Amino acid sequence: MRRALFACLTAVVMAACSDDTRVVFTQVNWMEWPAEVLPAQPFSVRLVGFNSGCGDQHFDPGMMVDNSAVTFEPFFVFSGPPLVCPVAAGRTSTAGPIAAFFDVRSPVGGLSAPSPRSYDMRAATDVSVPVTAPASIPARTFGQIVVRSDSVDSSRTNAGGRVSASRDLSGCVRIFAGVNQYVVENPPSDTATFWSAFVQGYLHKPAAPACGDSLVFHLVSRN
Repeated sequence: MRRALFACLTAVVMAACSDDTRVVFTQVNWMEWPAEVLPAQPFSVRLVGFNSGCGDQHFDPGMMVDNSAVTFEPFFVFSGPPLVCPVAAGRTSTAGPIAAFFDVRSPVGGLSAPSPRSYDMRAATDVSVPVTAPASIPARTFGQIVVRSDSVDSSRTNAGGRVSASRDLSGCVRIFAGVNQYVVENPPSDTATFWSAFVQGYLHKPAAPACGDSLVFHLVSRN
């Protein structure tokens, strides 16, 4: 189903697609999801990205599931007259405090798999190409989720997205993705103090804390 149809359906529910309803597509900067699930097992996906405006708003993750991927193409539906976002965080509507980022859990009803297989986890995000319209944000693969028929490994949570990173004087590298901050268990071999990239990997609890943290990010790829 196309994003425009998702948008119209949501807008119909809220304000019958009236002139006071505005649909603003947004992008996912960071995603977290289970590394493995059982067939038809419900799970949730954490989505983090920038808020797209102020006022009475409804967030829709724009989730679609097909035979190869779970894809998120999120958008906001704003109702009422446009508002100018205040410089400081504050309460301007029933939507609650204005935040720089959205941080939501999107439920997924389950994935089918007669035998073990993987699905791509994809989302609309910045891929360093020109975007000509709000509805044309391209989708990118953040990683995979494996569906197993017998048992699953729940010790890892897959994660990925666009991050900035910094290395402190002790050599510890931390990545920053919206509201998230994680120590990189296996930092790149270069000694750059700062860098930014699209990363893929997983979160887990190491045998011993790394740089004082008991939950760390294991880097699999950096682009």
